[in-house]
Amino acid sequence: MAGEAAKGTMGIFIVFVLSRALHPMVIDYSKVDGKMLYSKNSPAIMSQLLSMVFVNFLAWQEEGMKGVKACWAIPKGASIFIVIGLWYAFGDFLEMLSMGAMKGGVYQLLLQSKLLITAVMVMYLKGTMQSDLQWSVLVAATLAISAFVMVDSGSSDDAGIPLMGVAMVLFKVGVSCYAAVLSDAKLKGFSNMSMSAKLSLMSLSRVIASIAIAAVMEPGVQPSYHVSAAGFFDHWTLATWIVTLSFTSKSLITLYLLKSLDGIQKNVGEALAVIVIFLGQIAAGSSVFNLCAFLLACLVVILVRIYGLAGKVKAKTPEAGKTPVIQAIAGKNGATDLKVASISNSSP
Repeated sequence: MAGEAAKGTMGIFIVFVLSRALHPMVIDYSKVDGKMLYSKNSPAIMSQLLSMVFVNFLAWQEEGMKGVKACWAIPKGASIFIVIGLWYAFGDFLEMLSMGAMKGGVYQLLLQSKLLITAVMVMYLKGTMQSDLQWSVLVAATLAISAFVMVDSGSSDDAGIPLMGVAMVLFKVGVSCYAAVLSDAKLKGFSNMSMSAKLSLMSLSRVIASIAIAAVMEPGVQPSYHVSAAGFFDHWTLATWIVTLSFTSKSLITLYLLKSLDGIQKNVGEALAVIVIFLGQIAAGSSVFNLCAFLLACLVVILVRIYGLAGKVKAKTPEAGKTPVIQAIAGKNGATDLKVASISNSSP
């Protein structure tokens, strides 16, 4: 039974790694001459609509029309969903902006900066401190990520490091980390709602927020974007639909499959996706093998795992007032045995 459970967890881990690796790769594939011609928010909006359909279908299967009605019931305090949805929608938009300025492998590796950003954020928001070992590993991982970006930029045809893209990724990571902390803190008050109802309302709020962001941030991209379906789907191709399905599947996998993985497996899986992207781009002929970049990517994966393990390490302290000593004790046949004993340091 234990072996079957391990195989099941390994299967989920592989699916998770592939979902994290394929998403940046299909976004790269959707570009034309290195540029996204379609509205950057349109795949995110469509993916959230598909997510709403999926969770409503699950609610109907579980509870029938009662479950579907629960997905559309507006609970008291529902404004918190709008706030959280706005942050997540803004994160989706920043993700597409970032991917428009860099390759998928660099983007995925830069996402690992979330460990450092989350550590700083929870220190100020929750008062949770990292150990000295964890801080050291975070700094080492940050240096390895920086080195990878510089090596990759030096070996590409682009002119130098995409500073704007890097800034957008870091901004996206900060937004996503804050949204996750906000969700964890605020959604606990809606324990009477089913998971399908929560996800449906969250997806609806993200759709509304994404449309608002598109109207403000991309007013000149599609002149008829907000008034016609033709504007919304302008420059859409089969590759854009694949990006939409990738958005949807990544979101659903995150919600439903990750319950079987612990924090270390999640972080290692996301870091390991960098290597999958790296090898996939070589296999597709879009890049050449760079040993230095490959070794740096492997180093980041190892450091991410060390960081996860460092959180489980607890220093063992000797019992207060006791000093361990070794006593020689006469054993059988004249042999001498060694025995560890403790002598109290406290005053009589």
